Amino acid sequence: MKRFVLNSTVAAIALLSASSAFAGDYNSGVVSKTPSEGYTDVEFGSGWYLRGDITYNIDGRSNNTFRDLSALNRSVQADYDDAVGARVGFGYYVSPNVRLEVNAETVLNSELNSVSGFNFAGQRDVDIVTTPATPTTPAVTSPDAVFFDANGTVTGTTAGLFTGATTAPISGSEDFEASYSTSTLMLNGYYDLVSVGKFKPYVGVGAGIGRVNYNQSRLLVCSPGAGETCAGGLPGERTESTFTVEDEYWTYAYQLSLGTAIAVDERTSIDIGYSYTGFGSGDDLNYADGTGIDSDGVNIHQVRVGIVTIFGKSLDFLT
Repeated sequence: MKRFVLNSTVAAIALLSASSAFAGDYNSGVVSKTPSEGYTDVEFGSGWYLRGDITYNIDGRSNNTFRDLSALNRSVQADYDDAVGARVGFGYYVSPNVRLEVNAETVLNSELNSVSGFNFAGQRDVDIVTTPATPTTPAVTSPDAVFFDANGTVTGTTAGLFTGATTAPISGSEDFEASYSTSTLMLNGYYDLVSVGKFKPYVGVGAGIGRVNYNQSRLLVCSPGAGETCAGGLPGERTESTFTVEDEYWTYAYQLSLGTAIAVDERTSIDIGYSYTGFGSGDDLNYADGTGIDSDGVNIHQVRVGIVTIFGKSLDFLT
């Protein structure tokens, strides 16, 4: 019995020794490596992105001050037709909810055409009663010619019989045609709000520089009545005058935005948004007749749709 126990113990020790030797020779295929002192942990991806947009101006307005020949100023707000444009830019996610973006944008020609009433300076022939009528004799009248400016202020007469300070100016029309185009280079900051499914709304504000190009044409038509003469014309003659100006100026620009990104895949989203862009005042435009328009700025309301592509990180970075 003792001999059996002794043999069993020896056999167990031999088996354990063999198992240890086998384990020492076994290679699991897993390599464990301790980083060296020069090792740096680098996260793949930088948070940069590119974007491209098509824009559509739903409302474009220029604010102007019109200077007429009498130096009386009047404010004029011109509403332009809708226009399309394009924008490209690149940005960087400072954090999952804050990003900075530089973009360049151009708006193609937006046109305006309006016809309105316009008053003209000139001359009017009048008959002045010099001897009142009596029960037995008719009134006696004498002719006089009254000169006046576009506001109806009397500037003189030929016979001195007309004693009024004002009279009605000659009626006519102004056919105003204009177009403008703009370009901007802006730095925008956006704050992304809480995601709702694939939608991630945002708000933004930006500032930069802008270029405004103006083309304006005024066709003035003076239509005299009987006994009236337009300034510079013949008695009863309809006169036309055309004045054009072109101008390009650089000014500051600012932008307010809101919209939402709609995820398409891990790195691509569709961006739908609205922007209000304002431009500072520009040059004073002078017409050949001495009148002029002072540009007090341009305001643009637009909607846009575009594509945003993120490099390096997936959209999971934004959640």
